[in-house]
Formats: sequence, structure tokens, C-alpha cells
Amino acid sequence: MRRGLILTAVAVVLATNVWTLIAAWRNRSDPSGGAMELTERELHLVHVPWESTVTLLELRWDVLSDTLEDQGPPAWLDATKLAELGYDCTVPIRSANAKEHYSSMSSVLVFLVLEYDGEAWRQACRDRKPKTRLFVVDAGRDAFHLRNRYPNTKTHVITRGVVRLSYQERSIPDGAPLAMPRLQGWIENILPSQIFVPRPHGKVLEVFRHSDPSRVEPPEEKPRYVVKVSWGTNYEPWVHGVRRLTVGSLDSEAQHSKTPNGGRSAEE
Repeated sequence: MRRGLILTAVAVVLATNVWTLIAAWRNRSDPSGGAMELTERELHLVHVPWESTVTLLELRWDVLSDTLEDQGPPAWLDATKLAELGYDCTVPIRSANAKEHYSSMSSVLVFLVLEYDGEAWRQACRDRKPKTRLFVVDAGRDAFHLRNRYPNTKTHVITRGVVRLSYQERSIPDGAPLAMPRLQGWIENILPSQIFVPRPHGKVLEVFRHSDPSRVEPPEEKPRYVVKVSWGTNYEPWVHGVRRLTVGSLDSEAQHSKTPNGGRSAEE
């Protein structure tokens, strides 16, 4: 009896491992989600203990917002877009039960469009200094529809994320009462928010991996590495290349990405 239980447990573990390998192979068989080279600005090393050999990168992203804060409520994620994402926005905003109706709604899993070094980042640079050039520019329930809208897989990535609806009675960020309540959407997270770096790619980042977690890097600091990331058929990312940036490669990267301020690069 005990032997049978052990064999069953082993079989379950083996089946799980095989399924995981199949899912990973299927995801990587076609990078239909997109492929990008992102720098340290967009992929920040997660601090780990010295004894750990795991290398993780945390995705840094932003949105175009009516406020000047990082990752504020996207200007494009209004009531119309929220309805497209499946929220019931039919209750009039001035009705007596509007607050209860909208405050009870849960977050939803959607597909998000990430734009790198594009128009959203350039617009944000007019009012502030974004810490990243990776911006969430759209959301939808159908990944194929989004890909048709954003066909360039090198500038626009499709991945999964979580969106929530907010019933707002006060403005952001000063908290002043609004003349009329409004519905506003927020990006809660991008899934996954952290990306595993397999060996041998992780060895390139070992010199940075155990850096001081309290160190805050200013937006204008030059990135130290570039990571090649692809999103597959399951819209999950994987790393397939890492290179450290030298002074020469920094100049090349700076020339590749121009800012709207007279054609000068952000790295100059």
C-alpha cells in the first residue's frame, strides 16, 4: 500500500515536470507576443541573498496619465475602455447605488500592450522624467485583436496583466472633491512582474546581482546591461540573451533612442 502511494506521488511529480516542459516549449515555439531588447531601466535586478544563485529581473513600466506620478491612472483607461474589458458600467454615475455598485467590482485579468521607446514615452517626457521607456498603452480581452492593432512585434509586446476599476469622488493627487464622481481604471500589475534569467545568461549579471538594495538609481543614470526578452504563444516572457554595456555600446544605445528635445538622446 505504502509502495503504491510512493509510486503514485512519483508519477504525479514526473507528469507535472513533463507538462511544465511541454508548456515552456509550446510558449517558446513562436514569439507571437513580441520580442524586445530592454535595458536596466526596464528590467531592474531583484536583490537576493549572497548564497542564492537565482537571478530575477523586475519589470519597470509606466503609463500616460493625467497626473504626474509614476504608474498613475492611465488617461486611456476610462469608462468606455473599462466596459470593453468586461466591467458593467451601465449604472449611471449619479445614481444612489452607483458607489456601492462600482466599489464592489473585482480586478480582471486582461491582455496588455507594452510599447518600448515610443510615442507614449516621448509624450511623458514633456512633463516629467520617466524612470523607464516601457509604457502600457492599451488593454483588451482578445490578444489577436490587439496584435492586429499593434502589428510590430519589436516595438509592441502583448502580455497578461491585471486591471481594476476605481469609483473616484476626489481628484488625484490633491484629493479635492470632484464636481461629479467618475470611473477610472488602474493597471494593478503586469504578469509576471518578475522574469527569471537562466544560466548562462545570469552569469553576465552576477557582478550586479548582490548590489545594495537601498541604492536608488536616478532616471538619468546610464544603464549597465541589455536583456533580450521574448513573449511566446502563452504571452509569457523568457530571457534568451544578456550583454553588459560598455562606454562604446552606451553611445550606440544613446544614438538609437532619440528624445523629443532637439534630437538629443537621453543618455547624453
